[in-house]
Amino acid sequence: MDHLPRRLALSRKGFLALGASGVATAAAGALGSAPALAAPHPPAPQGDDLGFLAFGAVAEGASRVFYRTALATPGLFDAGERRRLAQARATKREHIIRLSTAMGPDAVGPGDFAVELPKSSFATRDKALALGASLEALLVGVYLDGAAYAADPGTRLLIARLLTVDGQLLGSLHAMAGKPVGQGLPNPMSTDDAGAALDKLITVPGSPGGR
Repeated sequence: MDHLPRRLALSRKGFLALGASGVATAAAGALGSAPALAAPHPPAPQGDDLGFLAFGAVAEGASRVFYRTALATPGLFDAGERRRLAQARATKREHIIRLSTAMGPDAVGPGDFAVELPKSSFATRDKALALGASLEALLVGVYLDGAAYAADPGTRLLIARLLTVDGQLLGSLHAMAGKPVGQGLPNPMSTDDAGAALDKLITVPGSPGGR
């Protein structure tokens, strides 16, 4: 530890005696005040960035319908779980607003698609949780891809923030199902692959098979 400033050159015994908070204080004194973080760049999606955001808007909408339907189906969840589901539903609304704002005139409108979740998926608690987790997993996979490869820094930051929250919601659904909250590192998923899975749950008005 000879390379450290004298004020920070602590033995292991000294570190344990000082404690983590003391070391943090010493480091702050040696390095000076940390600069304030700059305000995050607002999203300005470029090219394929819109694909990540558009998928997110549709999938967040489908996920919101899941939470709404789960809350409206009697007998599946207890009071504490219903509070968590209601919070998740409110979170989905916020995500949709953020995504729509980022897309501007290219935003997905509420009449652009309709969500049709299978009624059989709410026949039991386990089936409902499996459906909700599958929707969150699609979002996590696409957001992970977008956080890595979106061209615009502000868009990458927005996607990364959404990824963090939806990863927490996925873990919550796993916990409610009695499964491990963490199930290893998720894999990125392209919008094409995720869209093919999501297409089974949505219809586009005016299209073949749509309304």
